Amino acid sequence: MITKPILKMSYSIAMLLAVCFAFLSTPFAKAASDEALMRANKSYQQANAAYEATDYNKASELYRQAIDEGIADSRLYYNYANSLFRLNQLGTSILYFEKARKLNPNDDDIIYNLRFVNAQIADKNPVTENNALTKILWYLHASYSINQGMWICLGLVCGIFLSAMLTLFSGPGIKGFLYTFMSLLALSLLTIGPSLVYKVNQQESLQFGIVIKPAVEMFSGPGENFQVLTKVHEGTKFEIVETRGEWVSVKLLNGKGGYVRLTDLGKV
Repeated sequence: MITKPILKMSYSIAMLLAVCFAFLSTPFAKAASDEALMRANKSYQQANAAYEATDYNKASELYRQAIDEGIADSRLYYNYANSLFRLNQLGTSILYFEKARKLNPNDDDIIYNLRFVNAQIADKNPVTENNALTKILWYLHASYSINQGMWICLGLVCGIFLSAMLTLFSGPGIKGFLYTFMSLLALSLLTIGPSLVYKVNQQESLQFGIVIKPAVEMFSGPGENFQVLTKVHEGTKFEIVETRGEWVSVKLLNGKGGYVRLTDLGKV
């Protein structure tokens, strides 16, 4: 198996053109003004050049400027995370690798680097190893966005409706073909439907956070007067259960829970 080099950068001319296209085409980018897009793209290119020159402080500052323009792009987050890793900011680096993976869950470079950086932290984030079938099913589930899934479902429903209407005016030979075609469309709808419902529910109900401080105490309640349950370290991943003012109820990936300060976490 060929492994990918750690901290490989999205730096080629093709990628620079691709990021310009991504900035203009993603729903996140459309909320930003044309001027903001231009400033972000300029900062992005300058940051890539600084990274190649091993000036990681400057690179991280320039990537941050692009992000602050309101741009959400997986390559931008990915390169920013790489620069943070070079500066030994493991928690924030993992946070932005996670943000990049959320936008592009099947990117091999993001997955590889995230796994690599997770191996460097004190509290290891457990990674579930799936069998081949589960990996294929998860890949298919993650290969489309919610908006794309809704359009696909709408197209399938329209196809079934139109095919049903055509059967009313078709001869016996054509009807057989239309019934088969409708069955395939219905099967496709039954396949993608549960996946889309799960994806929507996951986006609405599940939120994760990454510890961005060197060490954080987890309390049994929302305040320092409660019992300290454990101490977690930079880069640890939580599921966010509930927010109470400046405190957050969290659950570790091993199922244990408690409360930490909101300012100690970065939300994915």
